[in-house]
Amino acid sequence: MSSVQADAPAEPSTRIRIDGRIRHFPDIRELARYWQLVITLGRRDITVRYRQTILGTVWLFAGALVTAGLFSFVFGRIAGLPTGGIPYFPFSYAGLLAWNLFSSVLSGAGSSLAPNSSLISKIYFPRLVLPLSTLASTFVNTLLSFGIMVVLLFAYGIGISFQMLLLPVWLLLGTVLAMGLGLVLGAFSVAYRDVNYATPVLVSVLLYLSPVAYSLAAVPANLRDVYLLNPLATVIEGTRWSLLGTPYLPPAWAIAYTVVLSIAALAVGLMVFSRREQGFADVI
Repeated sequence: MSSVQADAPAEPSTRIRIDGRIRHFPDIRELARYWQLVITLGRRDITVRYRQTILGTVWLFAGALVTAGLFSFVFGRIAGLPTGGIPYFPFSYAGLLAWNLFSSVLSGAGSSLAPNSSLISKIYFPRLVLPLSTLASTFVNTLLSFGIMVVLLFAYGIGISFQMLLLPVWLLLGTVLAMGLGLVLGAFSVAYRDVNYATPVLVSVLLYLSPVAYSLAAVPANLRDVYLLNPLATVIEGTRWSLLGTPYLPPAWAIAYTVVLSIAALAVGLMVFSRREQGFADVI
């Protein structure tokens, strides 16, 4: 007795083909097809980071509050650095709001590949998904920190103004700059694990080379133009200007310089990441 088995419909498949060309920039259309993976990984990062913690989401802003308190005591009370008439605690917290966004994006993108080595070596997806997914937890942190900032504004009698409408511009500049640098660090961290050790050192150096704990007014006048070559100076002082109404706003040339440098950093980061992407699975 014989039986005839009907042919089952073929399952849809994706063929991966390497044509030998090195892409200079990511394929945006291909990346858009994986937007659900970006969201899933981002949600995972938020859940895993604060799982099995007693205080939960309190840790999102507790560190910034403690650091702002230390800065206020050391640089405000002991050193007596100028703040333009703003109380030192909200002054330092506003600087930390911009700084924490930058450092979190930089560290997250730079260290996003090695912890996901099993995914990279087993399945195909645009590797740019991994650094992009780290933005979710960073944006949640920033949003909650902004809520605390608003409370401080009213608690210290500062209030809000129309200048706050420009706050997203400064934060976007910091995000673009950090992502560009993070993509370069992440691309090289796959083959050179020293990058993962060097990144925290780089972040620590940038913290004190940027006006986070002090005002740009504390920098000697003859060195200010040189100091503004650090684009973070413009991002942080612009953030303070929007939140606190500080009297000092970086000059137009510094703002234009920061915009151009941030866009260039992102373009270079995307280019470096794309050129090294094909070899990630072989060496990770």
